[in-house]
Amino acid sequence: MRFLAPLLIALAPFLAAAQTSAKSAPAQATKASEITVETFFKRPELSEMSLSPDGKTLAALTSVKGRNNIVVVDLENRKPQVITSFEQYDVAGIFWVNDKRLFFRVVEARDVLGNARRRGTYAIDINGENLRNLSDGGRAEQAGKRAVEMDPVRRTDDGTDDLIVEMDQRFEAVDIFRIDTKTGRTRENLTLDAPADTDGFVLDWKKVPRIATASDRRKGITTIYHREDMKSPWVALYSYPLGNEAERIEPIAFNADNQTLFVASNIGRDKAAIYTYDTKAKKLGDVILEHPMIDVWGRGMRFDNTTHKLLGVSFLAESETTIWVDADLRKVQAQVDASLPKKINQLIRASNNPDRLLVFSWSDSDPGRYYLLTLKPAVKMELLLPTRPEINPALMSERKFITYKARDGLEIPAWLTIPKESTGKNLPLVVNIHGGPWLRIYGGYPWGRNEAQFLASRGYAVLEPEPRASSGFGRKHLTLGYKQWGRTMQDDITDGALHLVKEGIADKKRMCLYGASYGGYATLQGLVREPDLFRCGVSFVAVTDLVEFVTTNEADYSMSKVDFSELMYPQVGDPKKDYDLLVANSPARNAKKIKAPVLLAMGQIDVRVPLEHGRRMRSAMEDAGVKNEYIVYAGEGHGWNKDENNFDWYKRVEKFLAENLK
Repeated sequence: MRFLAPLLIALAPFLAAAQTSAKSAPAQATKASEITVETFFKRPELSEMSLSPDGKTLAALTSVKGRNNIVVVDLENRKPQVITSFEQYDVAGIFWVNDKRLFFRVVEARDVLGNARRRGTYAIDINGENLRNLSDGGRAEQAGKRAVEMDPVRRTDDGTDDLIVEMDQRFEAVDIFRIDTKTGRTRENLTLDAPADTDGFVLDWKKVPRIATASDRRKGITTIYHREDMKSPWVALYSYPLGNEAERIEPIAFNADNQTLFVASNIGRDKAAIYTYDTKAKKLGDVILEHPMIDVWGRGMRFDNTTHKLLGVSFLAESETTIWVDADLRKVQAQVDASLPKKINQLIRASNNPDRLLVFSWSDSDPGRYYLLTLKPAVKMELLLPTRPEINPALMSERKFITYKARDGLEIPAWLTIPKESTGKNLPLVVNIHGGPWLRIYGGYPWGRNEAQFLASRGYAVLEPEPRASSGFGRKHLTLGYKQWGRTMQDDITDGALHLVKEGIADKKRMCLYGASYGGYATLQGLVREPDLFRCGVSFVAVTDLVEFVTTNEADYSMSKVDFSELMYPQVGDPKKDYDLLVANSPARNAKKIKAPVLLAMGQIDVRVPLEHGRRMRSAMEDAGVKNEYIVYAGEGHGWNKDENNFDWYKRVEKFLAENLK
């Protein structure tokens, strides 16, 4: 495979000018410990890169004046152009309407879980003209109205500027619309007669919504409906108790025949798998893909835009994995992997040009770089740009997947990072606990999480556990965490630290807990539960009072009051039936048990975990005489989005850990 690098030359000066001046750029580090906080945590040079359907134009996000904006590159003349200029919000979620037009969102605050408060959706031509505001969440909230959210579903591919989108104009329900992105007008509601409470659709390859999933919250039932075409009635296929993981079926997509349905389910099994589903017989068919360790829910299924045949499936196991059904793509993947060894190489094909692809190549030590791969007339691969050119992968530490046994015998998955510049023995340890807790730590962090590499660069071993209640490892692993906040979930975290002590990796006298959101809660609760084990705790945007958490609807701005109680009561606890349990496992109500110093930070305008949680914890620690440092970041929500706050926070973390893990 032939390598070229002309696009690197074309883009590098432009992006350097957009980010910083050459005079202010830091000198290249020769050791990981020399890499600055700013280098680790500044925005990447490029992100969310994608190809136009015809493969002739690149679009990506780049930081301009501290905000993510869109840059496009004509691959014929190799000239980059920034086409948006938002200064208050970030652009996110680029989607191609056609070869000449883009749909995108603007968001205000991306939180520690990767979610964002939307401030509107827009469309724009790739030359920067004809910007159209399609929905405006900011103005709706200011007027005291519910903001309507819009998500792209499918291109029309008919030569128009129309796009098929999903919108939640009905309260607690969504519909599918065809909209004109040039005028903003709705052309057609494609699901006008859909069942009430529909919260998701699957379109066939004629772009007809034919599967609807509806959740009746009054009856506590989820029902999957099907119809043959636009004129046919909706017929119930399958129903199961709302939230019952043991009976769940999740529709994914139609096969090329427009009859066979692909679904994911864990009925009769612990780990979810992809099946075919017979809509006439109303039953599951053959297993298409399964994995012994993780759930495969099928959200990474890839289809050919012309033939509509299944190309492959991407999923997250120990690392990002793609299994290609298509023989040609399987061959291309093998060629790329041979050219870029020891990397995770993700292929992103131009939807209407199978001979033009992007390759995103990354690893636990490499933040990632984009390549342009052309298959015809000759195979060639061009380096576009590293996402973080100041980071030298050779200085970064290995981040590996491990498992360990919890005290009750449950196997706990985790990621372990050992500082490269260390002996690997008797190290100070930071246990970095993910938020959620109903998610996976590895998802959404292509570079093994820059926090882990930052902490390792400062000499700390880093353990990132997946305690029970983490999603993706099967129904048992998830449901064993129900009503176990601060209990067996907490023991899983402690047992991970003790496992590393037993292995000789961690120094038992120098261990600290660290985390945000749920991870911030588990940090504080770990200090309550194990006051003599951990030397310190770093907690931010943390839940501190479980009673407050499950009784305050604003504790999750992405849910209705009904949704929130349906999720939180079974999984965290009912504020009436489980009141004593919630009190006993609330750090703010048990701060007197804490002996270790705490670094605690909150966002002033956090609506997922309101500031009151921080105030209560701070007051309780002061009353109990707990040494603490407390920061409230003005204008921030459930995480830090302003560069100056991000840098300030990690400098505080660096100083706090150095003082307490000597």
